[in-house]
Amino acid sequence: MTVKGPIGLINLQGRIYMDPADCPFKAADRELAWIRKQTKTIILDFHAEATSEKNALAWYTDGRVSLLAGTHTHVQTADERILPCGTAYISDAGMTGPRDSIIGMDRDIATRRLITGMPERFEVCIGAGQINAVHVKADPGTGRALLIRRIQLTEETGP
Repeated sequence: MTVKGPIGLINLQGRIYMDPADCPFKAADRELAWIRKQTKTIILDFHAEATSEKNALAWYTDGRVSLLAGTHTHVQTADERILPCGTAYISDAGMTGPRDSIIGMDRDIATRRLITGMPERFEVCIGAGQINAVHVKADPGTGRALLIRRIQLTEETGP
């Protein structure tokens, strides 16, 4: 994020298809009441499975956070935008790890687990890497996002 001054960071967990957790909407209200006294520039990392829940929280916090970046699914989405009240949003920022993998893990092991339904220890995939991220510019006085841009860098060959 490009900004001068302090940046607040909040990490919340979703509830749809996830282990039980506190209501992320109530948790956002609670944390924002405190952190907005410290800074207007706030990143909310929302670790959730369902894009609908990520999208709903983005609209709920629009104008109160500079960026809501979804995480968890490891696949970068192409829905980045700035909401009407100034919150930059992307459903999933993506992952940093092996490009030709299944969410970073060895493809054969991950596929075998899905076919057999049996537990098997995951191993990190070896090969060409990728970096997914977002670049956001925000106004430090208001916390409003001015720009959001997806970043995807990939290697052509692995080790």
